[in-house]
Amino acid sequence: MHDHPNACRLARRRGPACRAGVLALIAACAGLGGCGTVALTALGIGASAGVNHTANGSSSRTFTASAPQVRTASLVALQRMSIAVESIEQRDGTEVIKAKSADRKIEIELEAMNKSTTQMRATAKHNLFVHDAATAKEIVEQTQQALQTRLGGRGGNPAPELVRASSRL
Repeated sequence: MHDHPNACRLARRRGPACRAGVLALIAACAGLGGCGTVALTALGIGASAGVNHTANGSSSRTFTASAPQVRTASLVALQRMSIAVESIEQRDGTEVIKAKSADRKIEIELEAMNKSTTQMRATAKHNLFVHDAATAKEIVEQTQQALQTRLGGRGGNPAPELVRASSRL
Protein backbone atom coordinates (compact mmCIF):
# COMPACT_ATOMS: atom_id res chain seq x y z
CA MET A 1 0.00 0.00 0.00
CA HIS A 2 2.66 2.51 1.05
CA ASP A 3 6.10 2.88 -0.45
CA HIS A 4 7.73 3.07 2.95
CA PRO A 5 6.78 0.59 5.71
CA ASN A 6 6.73 3.36 8.34
CA ALA A 7 4.73 5.86 6.23
CA CYS A 8 1.56 5.55 8.31
CA ARG A 9 3.47 5.95 11.56
CA LEU A 10 5.32 9.04 10.25
CA ALA A 11 2.09 10.65 9.06
CA ARG A 12 0.47 10.08 12.45
CA ARG A 13 3.45 11.62 14.26
CA ARG A 14 3.47 14.71 12.05
CA GLY A 15 -0.31 15.23 12.26
CA PRO A 16 -0.55 16.64 15.80
CA ALA A 17 2.55 18.80 15.32
CA CYS A 18 1.14 20.16 12.06
CA ARG A 19 -2.21 20.93 13.66
CA ALA A 20 -0.52 22.65 16.60
CA GLY A 21 1.61 24.74 14.22
CA VAL A 22 -1.44 25.82 12.20
CA LEU A 23 -3.34 26.75 15.38
CA ALA A 24 -0.35 28.76 16.62
CA LEU A 25 -0.16 30.59 13.29
CA ILE A 26 -3.88 31.40 13.38
CA ALA A 27 -3.62 32.65 16.96
CA ALA A 28 -0.64 34.86 16.07
CA CYS A 29 -2.44 36.34 13.07
CA ALA A 30 -5.61 37.06 15.04
CA GLY A 31 -3.87 39.83 16.97
CA LEU A 32 -2.62 41.57 13.84
CA GLY A 33 -5.98 43.17 13.02
CA GLY A 34 -5.62 45.86 15.67
CA CYS A 35 -8.15 48.67 15.66
CA GLY A 36 -7.88 49.31 11.95
CA THR A 37 -10.76 48.90 9.60
CA VAL A 38 -11.02 45.36 8.32
CA ALA A 39 -13.08 44.74 5.21
CA LEU A 40 -15.53 41.88 5.55
CA THR A 41 -15.68 39.92 2.35
CA ALA A 42 -16.61 36.51 3.72
CA LEU A 43 -19.24 34.71 1.71
CA GLY A 44 -19.57 37.62 -0.71
CA ILE A 45 -21.64 39.83 1.60
CA GLY A 46 -22.92 42.68 -0.49
CA ALA A 47 -21.05 41.51 -3.58
CA SER A 48 -24.11 41.80 -5.78
CA ALA A 49 -24.61 45.43 -4.79
CA GLY A 50 -20.90 46.27 -4.80
CA VAL A 51 -21.15 47.50 -1.22
CA ASN A 52 -18.14 47.01 1.05
CA HIS A 53 -18.66 46.50 4.76
CA THR A 54 -16.10 47.18 7.45
CA ALA A 55 -15.62 46.02 11.01
CA ASN A 56 -16.62 49.45 12.37
CA GLY A 57 -20.12 49.23 10.85
CA SER A 58 -19.45 51.45 7.84
CA SER A 59 -20.53 50.65 4.31
CA SER A 60 -18.82 52.11 1.29
CA ARG A 61 -19.03 52.11 -2.47
CA THR A 62 -17.34 53.91 -5.32
CA PHE A 63 -19.76 55.35 -7.87
CA THR A 64 -19.09 56.36 -11.45
CA ALA A 65 -20.81 59.69 -10.92
CA SER A 66 -19.79 63.18 -9.92
CA ALA A 67 -19.77 64.22 -6.27
CA PRO A 68 -22.80 66.53 -6.77
CA GLN A 69 -24.75 63.65 -8.33
CA VAL A 70 -23.87 61.30 -5.46
CA ARG A 71 -24.68 64.02 -2.89
CA THR A 72 -28.12 64.56 -4.41
CA ALA A 73 -28.76 60.80 -4.59
CA SER A 74 -27.66 60.46 -0.94
CA LEU A 75 -30.13 63.13 0.08
CA VAL A 76 -32.87 61.30 -1.81
CA ALA A 77 -31.91 58.08 0.00
CA LEU A 78 -32.14 59.79 3.38
CA GLN A 79 -35.49 61.30 2.41
CA ARG A 80 -36.84 57.89 1.35
CA MET A 81 -35.75 56.47 4.69
CA SER A 82 -37.27 59.40 6.65
CA ILE A 83 -33.88 60.37 8.06
CA ALA A 84 -33.50 64.10 8.74
CA VAL A 85 -30.41 65.90 7.43
CA GLU A 86 -28.80 68.04 10.13
CA SER A 87 -25.85 69.52 8.24
CA ILE A 88 -23.60 69.33 5.21
CA GLU A 89 -20.00 70.44 5.68
CA GLN A 90 -16.55 70.20 4.11
CA ARG A 91 -13.80 68.37 6.01
CA ASP A 92 -10.33 67.91 4.49
CA GLY A 93 -11.58 67.82 0.90
CA THR A 94 -14.43 65.48 1.79
CA GLU A 95 -18.08 66.46 1.95
CA VAL A 96 -19.80 65.20 5.11
CA ILE A 97 -23.56 64.85 5.43
CA LYS A 98 -24.74 64.49 9.02
CA ALA A 99 -28.23 63.20 9.66
CA LYS A 100 -30.29 61.73 12.46
CA SER A 101 -33.14 59.30 12.80
CA ALA A 102 -34.99 58.59 16.03
CA ASP A 103 -32.08 56.79 17.68
CA ARG A 104 -29.27 56.73 15.12
CA LYS A 105 -26.63 59.28 14.14
CA ILE A 106 -25.77 59.01 10.46
CA GLU A 107 -22.63 60.30 8.76
CA ILE A 108 -22.08 60.10 5.02
CA GLU A 109 -18.68 61.01 3.61
CA LEU A 110 -18.35 61.81 -0.09
CA GLU A 111 -14.90 62.01 -1.62
CA ALA A 112 -14.52 63.08 -5.24
CA MET A 113 -11.78 60.90 -6.67
CA ASN A 114 -12.01 62.81 -9.95
CA LYS A 115 -14.77 64.64 -11.84
CA SER A 116 -16.72 61.46 -12.62
CA THR A 117 -15.88 59.09 -9.74
CA THR A 118 -16.97 59.49 -6.12
CA GLN A 119 -16.41 57.30 -3.11
CA MET A 120 -19.16 57.19 -0.49
CA ARG A 121 -18.90 55.88 3.06
CA ALA A 122 -21.95 55.71 5.33
CA THR A 123 -21.84 55.10 9.07
CA ALA A 124 -24.81 54.69 11.39
CA LYS A 125 -24.23 54.76 15.15
CA HIS A 126 -26.69 53.87 17.87
CA ASN A 127 -24.25 54.99 20.55
CA LEU A 128 -20.51 55.14 21.11
CA PHE A 129 -20.11 51.36 21.10
CA VAL A 130 -22.97 50.10 18.89
CA HIS A 131 -22.83 50.64 15.13
CA ASP A 132 -25.70 49.78 12.81
CA ALA A 133 -24.16 48.18 9.72
CA ALA A 134 -27.56 47.28 8.24
CA THR A 135 -28.71 50.91 8.15
CA ALA A 136 -25.39 52.06 6.70
CA LYS A 137 -25.66 49.41 3.99
CA GLU A 138 -29.24 50.42 3.19
CA ILE A 139 -28.24 54.08 2.81
CA VAL A 140 -25.56 53.12 0.27
CA GLU A 141 -27.98 50.84 -1.59
CA GLN A 142 -30.72 53.50 -1.65
CA THR A 143 -28.16 55.99 -2.97
CA GLN A 144 -27.23 53.53 -5.70
CA GLN A 145 -30.89 53.08 -6.59
CA ALA A 146 -31.43 56.86 -6.74
CA LEU A 147 -28.40 57.21 -9.02
CA GLN A 148 -29.66 54.47 -11.30
CA THR A 149 -33.04 56.20 -11.51
CA ARG A 150 -31.29 59.49 -12.24
CA LEU A 151 -28.77 58.24 -14.76
CA GLY A 152 -30.50 55.19 -16.20
CA GLY A 153 -32.28 55.89 -19.45
CA ARG A 154 -33.60 59.37 -18.69
CA GLY A 155 -31.49 61.16 -21.27
CA GLY A 156 -29.66 63.17 -18.64
CA ASN A 157 -32.84 64.65 -17.14
CA PRO A 158 -32.90 64.28 -13.38
CA ALA A 159 -35.58 62.23 -11.70
CA PRO A 160 -38.24 64.45 -10.06
CA GLU A 161 -37.23 63.39 -6.55
CA LEU A 162 -33.60 64.34 -7.24
CA VAL A 163 -34.69 67.79 -8.35
CA ARG A 164 -36.76 68.22 -5.15
CA ALA A 165 -33.88 67.03 -2.92
CA SER A 166 -31.29 69.30 -4.52
CA SER A 167 -33.55 72.35 -4.54
CA ARG A 168 -34.00 72.16 -0.76
CA LEU A 169 -30.29 72.87 -0.16
